Amino acid sequence: MQIADVYINIPVKSIASSFSYRIPAKLGRLGAGWRVLVPFGGRDIEGFVVKVCPVERYREMKDAYPVEKLKYIKAAVDEEPWFSPRMIEAAKWLADFYLCSVGEMMRLFMPGKSGLKIQLKYEAVPDMGDNMLLMVDVYRQVYEALLAAGSAKEKELGQQLEADDMPEAAAQLGKILEGLLKYKLVRRVYAASQRAKESYESYLAVGDGLTAEAIEQFDKRKKAQKRLLLWLADRQAAAGEPPAISIKELLSEGFSREVIKGVAESGFGAIRQRRVLRDSYRDFAAGGMVQELTADQQKAVSALGTQLKIREYRTFLLYGVTGSGKTQVYIEAARQARNMGRSVAVLVPEIALTGQVVQSFKGYFAGDIVVMHSRLSINERNDAIMRVRTGQAGIVIGARSALFTPLEDMGLIIMDEEQDNSYKQDESPRYHARVVAQKLAELHGAVLLLGSATPSLETYYHAVRGDYGLLSMPKRIGSRCLPKVVSADMRQELRMGRRSVISLPLQNLIADTLARHEQIILMLNRRGFATFVMCRSCGEPVKCPQCTMPLVYHRDGRLLCHHCDIQMPVPDVCPKCGSPYIKYFGSGTEKLEQELAELVPEARIIRMDRDTTAGKFAHTEILDKFRKREFDILLGTQMVAKGHDIPNVTAVGILSADSTLNMPDFRAAERVFMLITQTAGRAGRGEVPGRVVVQCYSPEHFAVRTGIDQDYEAFFQEEMKLRKTLFNPPFSRLIKLVFQHENESEARRMATAMRDAFVQEFRGNPLQQAVGPAPAMMSWLRGVYRYALLLKTGDIESVLCFLRRQGAGQDMRVMVDIDPLATS
Repeated sequence: MQIADVYINIPVKSIASSFSYRIPAKLGRLGAGWRVLVPFGGRDIEGFVVKVCPVERYREMKDAYPVEKLKYIKAAVDEEPWFSPRMIEAAKWLADFYLCSVGEMMRLFMPGKSGLKIQLKYEAVPDMGDNMLLMVDVYRQVYEALLAAGSAKEKELGQQLEADDMPEAAAQLGKILEGLLKYKLVRRVYAASQRAKESYESYLAVGDGLTAEAIEQFDKRKKAQKRLLLWLADRQAAAGEPPAISIKELLSEGFSREVIKGVAESGFGAIRQRRVLRDSYRDFAAGGMVQELTADQQKAVSALGTQLKIREYRTFLLYGVTGSGKTQVYIEAARQARNMGRSVAVLVPEIALTGQVVQSFKGYFAGDIVVMHSRLSINERNDAIMRVRTGQAGIVIGARSALFTPLEDMGLIIMDEEQDNSYKQDESPRYHARVVAQKLAELHGAVLLLGSATPSLETYYHAVRGDYGLLSMPKRIGSRCLPKVVSADMRQELRMGRRSVISLPLQNLIADTLARHEQIILMLNRRGFATFVMCRSCGEPVKCPQCTMPLVYHRDGRLLCHHCDIQMPVPDVCPKCGSPYIKYFGSGTEKLEQELAELVPEARIIRMDRDTTAGKFAHTEILDKFRKREFDILLGTQMVAKGHDIPNVTAVGILSADSTLNMPDFRAAERVFMLITQTAGRAGRGEVPGRVVVQCYSPEHFAVRTGIDQDYEAFFQEEMKLRKTLFNPPFSRLIKLVFQHENESEARRMATAMRDAFVQEFRGNPLQQAVGPAPAMMSWLRGVYRYALLLKTGDIESVLCFLRRQGAGQDMRVMVDIDPLATS
């Protein structure tokens, strides 16, 4: 007999250890990496096998649970291991680093984070009809209904009781089931099924008997069937072998089902079933191919090729200005990796950028690509994994979740726009894709290529120090100049009596661009029609009842929380003081769209933000329409700011460019600089030079000034002085702890106790600093008070060891965030 160590697929940090199960003889082939169904806590649930050992070795282990009391694994989820040894090793390392359970991390390697759909059902215990409880009519009715059904879900049982004219039993069903369970007249059973559903199609498999002589001798009265035979003969001649044509294609060619069936029954073929792997990107058009690389591109490709041949892990930063041709370097590096038989992962920060990258890669790799992101169904993602596992595709393109695709022998990982915040997950486990990519690249002996026109300061710091290879591309393709950028001081606009959200310089730029029949992108980093709704009497904004953040007004009359997705109607009176004087403040993309329509009524305007991109391909559809010049103005949030290459866009307007400068965040200046530089980079990628207007209130701030100059080096030098003085990254690593409790004083006490323990542990060490505790930015969320403690460290491993000893990784009341995006 063998014993398996199994991690339970429950996203609960307090269940951090594995559990031991006996492997039944019928599942003797189970080993590390298998997904299994196991009994746990009175129900059946999915688990992941990470180790298998003989029962004799298990008995030798210290504190081993008696073998006789171990439960058996019930079933295997798949017909082969899901997790490779490298995936398990990566999950264990990442769980240790991010202070979460191995199960939490392993579930990221599966579409939908689970392979099973487990449903609760009830079944009656037979031969219990003489129990006293069943003398009560409603209890007897439910018991007998379950006996008749065999087993049923609560909803199904209620519907059956209603149909059988037992409304009283149906109305009290929950209470009745609890009573029947208490007296052991009914038991819970769990039905597990695969979440992924395979798709099949019927096809006509033509046999060897399809010859000219056979067709000539075929019954002349069956003209339609003979026409199909001739059509199949042509396909056979073209393919050089008997064809296998889908019934769907034959129907589209005008052949009826009766005719197809008749041909099969005549002995010329057979109708069979085959699995179809779904691919929503199958029909995406391929982009054009570049004939010749620039000198900078060639130099970068050569350096990457040399490293790929060594088959050793190394990180490179591809630092190229906007429009310098970074995507082509990605393609050439991927081509070298694929020629070596190694797989490639290409990450983009936004789903909006996926379509454009897929089109670029399809020109070179055609059927060798799969796409992975959360907008695709679980079935589509599982089909993509099947194509990877069966060797039908070797390149995965997608958002950060694509990194967890089970690629074998990964040779190259590409992170485009590596500085983007979207690479950081904002729910547990709070991993950063860059850290995951570095670990996977290390395990595979792969090259990690980080690309950006505005790399994060941490990445650029490591590159200039020599920790990473630095590949520079300082010029645009074709020696095109960078766009000319000017600022519009909104303080001056107000002094001149102009209160429009669109400044006069930007109005002039819009009018001039439209007159030239060119296109313009406008970026406003806010959604909604007005930023918030406030009472003019008491000054109180209308807040979300769950997180206390101000709600955002949308033109359809909704108030939305962009953090919790809660919706509320606009109140008639102030919820706090009862005043009827409610005013709308600020401006969002919907309001900007309205003002544009009034300013340039002849312009065709399309908006791209979270509200207009709910569909799977909404981003791509909007950009394709804009690229085809069906619209003159594209306006939106940050998703229009990076990655898009549209030659006819000659102008860009950036609204509220410096609105985040005063946020309590040490990265505020960096974000403003990157926003200006990246958005400005959308202009002037064709033959016409680009022009950009940056609307701001602090044009003198160095982040705005260097952004307008598109001078990354100047910004880097200035910002690094501040970072070093304040011991902020890259000179330290950050760990944010948020303590949560229904009682505010208890939340503060827990945070203070952790701070005191940290100070005691590292007293006198200037490389270990604690800031706080203080109320978190969302100080009250869903009835829980929240206090934040920020740890700055020059030795992160020692702090992680300290936090493990403190039990922070298992305490449900403590949220741990390694390398947080926000510090409060």
